[in-house]
Amino acid sequence: MSLYLKNGSIIRGKILQESPVYRIETYDQSQWVFQPSEIEKAIPLKSPNPNIKYKEKGFVHYTELGPLAMSNRASNGVTTSAFSFQTTNGYKFNQWFYTGLGIGADLYAVQTFVPVVLSLRGDFSRTGDKIPFYFLEGGYGFNATSNDVDNLRFGGGTTFAGGVGLKILFTNNTGFVIGAGYRFQRSSVTQLNIEKTEDFNRLTLRAGFSF
Repeated sequence: MSLYLKNGSIIRGKILQESPVYRIETYDQSQWVFQPSEIEKAIPLKSPNPNIKYKEKGFVHYTELGPLAMSNRASNGVTTSAFSFQTTNGYKFNQWFYTGLGIGADLYAVQTFVPVVLSLRGDFSRTGDKIPFYFLEGGYGFNATSNDVDNLRFGGGTTFAGGVGLKILFTNNTGFVIGAGYRFQRSSVTQLNIEKTEDFNRLTLRAGFSF
């Protein structure tokens, strides 16, 4: 219950008594007593969903997919588009620190990568059914591009990503996740024994689920 007092103060807590006076217990277990004449209005607080429980620690799984968007040209002048899929499994130590190993597939217009990354995540909040979080990832993207041209070879390279997201819980710790950030992938193209490095810089947009 939220009590809005005529002096401008707002007191939130559990109502213990409403007549002949208002008695309210706040979250630090302090008790306050007010006369009805002191109160401007009383508004019930939204009850938390009993089916939602924030996970303090333990195994955590993420599966996410979405586009990798940004203007980027390959060595042959083609403007590349990309789509990304990734699944990550790991352990959550506390609100701010989760680490896990992720593997996925990044499908560019001209090259295909299989990134293997170490993922770090943390939550900015632990209350409610909407949990904002950050993510950082780094590892190696193996180049899985098929090659039908002689004297042409594709190689992988370093990959990393970072950004923020929102987890919307719907039961226990299971929820829908959305996120946005930056992703980098380095590759190499060797033709006629001449190697050229290519960097893919992308805005990553993700959606998926977590438990």
